[in-house]
Amino acid sequence: MGKTEIVTGTLVDDRTVALDKPLPLRPMKVRVVIEPLDEKTLRPYRPEVISKIHAAQTARGHRPPSREEVDRRIQSERESWGD
Repeated sequence: MGKTEIVTGTLVDDRTVALDKPLPLRPMKVRVVIEPLDEKTLRPYRPEVISKIHAAQTARGHRPPSREEVDRRIQSERESWGD
């Protein structure tokens, strides 16, 4: 028996489940156990959440630091540590 995969999904109709992420499996017969989840507490799949966060940041004018800015901040922090 192979490794068990746990993934959330959406029941599309009485025979179809749309998974939130692809599974690292080849086509084969599998066992599916359905556990209804409370939609109020269920967070969407991670890329969807990250996309919404990025869209909200862009909408309010947030600009992420450049690589050079991050490198300068790290160097400055390291220099503050002393000997």
